[in-house]
Amino acid sequence: MSAPSSSATQTSAHQVTSAPENPKIFPSPIHNAPVHPPKPAAPVEQPHPEPAQPAPPAQKPAEAASKPKEAPQKSPSAPINHSGSHWAMTYSPYTSSGDCKQSADIATDVASIAAKGFSSLRLYSTDCNGLSAVATAAQSLNLNLILGVYISDSGISAARPQIHEIVTWADNNGHWKGVEMIVVGNEAIFNDFASAEELASFVSEAKEAFKSAGYNGPVTLTETVDILSKHADVLCPVSDIAAANIHPFFNGKVTASGAGEFVASQLELLARTCPGKEAYNLETGWPSKGSANGAAVPGSWEQKAAVEGIRKMAGGKSAFFSFVDDEWKEEGEWGVERSWGCSQLFD
Repeated sequence: MSAPSSSATQTSAHQVTSAPENPKIFPSPIHNAPVHPPKPAAPVEQPHPEPAQPAPPAQKPAEAASKPKEAPQKSPSAPINHSGSHWAMTYSPYTSSGDCKQSADIATDVASIAAKGFSSLRLYSTDCNGLSAVATAAQSLNLNLILGVYISDSGISAARPQIHEIVTWADNNGHWKGVEMIVVGNEAIFNDFASAEELASFVSEAKEAFKSAGYNGPVTLTETVDILSKHADVLCPVSDIAAANIHPFFNGKVTASGAGEFVASQLELLARTCPGKEAYNLETGWPSKGSANGAAVPGSWEQKAAVEGIRKMAGGKSAFFSFVDDEWKEEGEWGVERSWGCSQLFD
């Protein structure tokens, strides 16, 4: 599969043509669509759009008195460690041309993330041997993992094998050690890859599969704050935590110096959207190149100012986007999609 356009939306997808209910809710484009389809794997059987129901174990009449199969051992997941000024860094194991990185290069990248003081690393999908290479490197450095099940324009059915891959990886690994969170979908509703009802059903399905395999940590989804607000009655009940991608650049009224305050205010709104659930920002940053979006101006100085503000105001609950520039992407609207690499700001 060729690399999809990271901003495959119309201009109106980024700009509000009428006064929004909350002037600080602006959608952002998807920034990290995987370029490689997941490797074929046995799908988790679940028709849509019915909610997930665990399949009953098959009964063998002749062996009714045999010893029952033991339930999977519950392996504690990593507690969410959001102390400090920078909780997580997003990571995609792709070269500048969009090919998969070698394991040695992945290990070097992961070591760099750990050395910069991050406690967690966010993956978007299972492709490019990410579960094996990234997880092995992360676990050796006590870096927690935020795993992802990516939903592309092929829809939910094409995403199901990733559930199987994650469960198989955990089985082979012997535990869920270091898995801090699992995120099902990345702006799937915003990009019209799934409806709110379809996504909610899929999250429930995935949660049941992970739980049955011994995982006891949070499972959630991530959209823009406005999408979650519009579909809170459907999405909040299936989310163990409230999560959103919060990008101040895509609100044309926010300057780089105001990015931290914007993110903090959106996190507060997110917490109110799903009452009783802790709120996390799973993707945030500022571009270093491109054209201005109103008062939001890209640039190296502006990126530094924005990231510093976010770190100060909300860094302990934010995943910074991204480790390096994504040269494999289309430039997209405002010409910014390749230019979010910010790890150099944490040296």
